[in-house]
Amino acid sequence: MYERQRLGRAAPDAKTALVDVIAVYSSHPSAPLSLHARAATFDATAFRRLPTVRLPAMRGSIHVLPEKTGHLAFRALPEAPARSARRLRNAGISDARYAELRAAVLDAAAKPVPARALSTALDVEESLTPVLRAMTHEGVLVRVGATGLRSNELLWGAAEVPEADPDEALAWLAGEYLRAFGPVRVADFAWWTGTTKGRAKAALAEHETEELDGGLLLRAQDVEAFERATPPRGAVDLIPKWDPIAMGWAPDGRGRFADDAVLPRLYEGRDQGGATTGDSLPMVLVDGEAVGTWSVRAGDGDELETTVDLFDKPTPNVRRALDERLAEVRALLA
Repeated sequence: MYERQRLGRAAPDAKTALVDVIAVYSSHPSAPLSLHARAATFDATAFRRLPTVRLPAMRGSIHVLPEKTGHLAFRALPEAPARSARRLRNAGISDARYAELRAAVLDAAAKPVPARALSTALDVEESLTPVLRAMTHEGVLVRVGATGLRSNELLWGAAEVPEADPDEALAWLAGEYLRAFGPVRVADFAWWTGTTKGRAKAALAEHETEELDGGLLLRAQDVEAFERATPPRGAVDLIPKWDPIAMGWAPDGRGRFADDAVLPRLYEGRDQGGATTGDSLPMVLVDGEAVGTWSVRAGDGDELETTVDLFDKPTPNVRRALDERLAEVRALLA
C-alpha cells in the first residue's frame, strides 16, 4: 500500500503522483497536500501548472483528475438524471428556466469566472448553485483551480467533457483502482466509487486477478511484487482530510492503515452501528499506519500554526521527523 500510494514523496513530481493515485479531492488545501505527501518536488507553481480537470467522480465528489483520463472517471459514474432534475425542482427551477439559465451561464463562462461574477453578470433572482451543479454533472461546466493553495474561490468555465461508455469507463477505473489500491474487495471498489456492487463486480471482472484470503483481489501482474513487499521503516507522513488512502477502502476495510480502536478518532461520520463512514480527518502516518491527527490554520499575522494529536507518545526520531513534515507544510501553504 505505502509504495503504491507513493507516500514518502516517492513520485518524481506532482503529475506522476496524481496519475499514480488516480485522483485527489478537489478541496483546498487537501488537494495540494495529498500531492505534496507524494511528490519529491512540489510547490504552488507546480500545482497550478498541472494538466488537470476538476469533475464529479468517485461518490459524486469533485476531484482533481489528470487531464488526459479525467473524463473516464467522470463518465464511469454518471449522476442519475432524475436526481439532478429533483435538485432543480426543489430549488424552484423548471426545465424551461434551467435551459435559459444554462445557456446564459455557458455564454458568461466562455472564459473562467468566479461564481459571484456569474450571478452579477446574469442578474438573476434564483440561486445559481443548483444550476452550476447540474451543468457540472452534464459535463458542460468545470471548476478551475484557485490561485492560492488554501483558497477555495474556484472559477467556473464552459467545457466539453469527452464522452465515454459508462461501463467501459468503469472497467478502466477498476483497473486503475486495482493498481493503486490493491489488493481490494468488490465492496471496497463499490464504496470508493459509490456505484452498485453489481457494476463494481462486473468492472473488476474485466481484469486478470488473483484472489487472496478474505475475497481480496490483486492484479495477476502484481502478485510477485506483493509477495516481495516489506513494510516501510522510519517513515513519517502527513496526509490531509479526504486523502486517497483514507477514502480509498470501505469502512470495514480500513484496518489496512489504522487500528480499529482509533478509527472513530480519524473520521467525522458514523452510521447507526457506530462504524466510521464519513469524511476522514488529516492523519499522521508512521510506517504507513495512522497514529494521530493534525491540523493547520492561520495564526497571528501571516503565520500558520500546526497542531498534532498523537494517540501514543512518539519516539525521538518520529518526533523530529514529524516536526520536519509540519515545517514543510507551513512553508508550502504560506
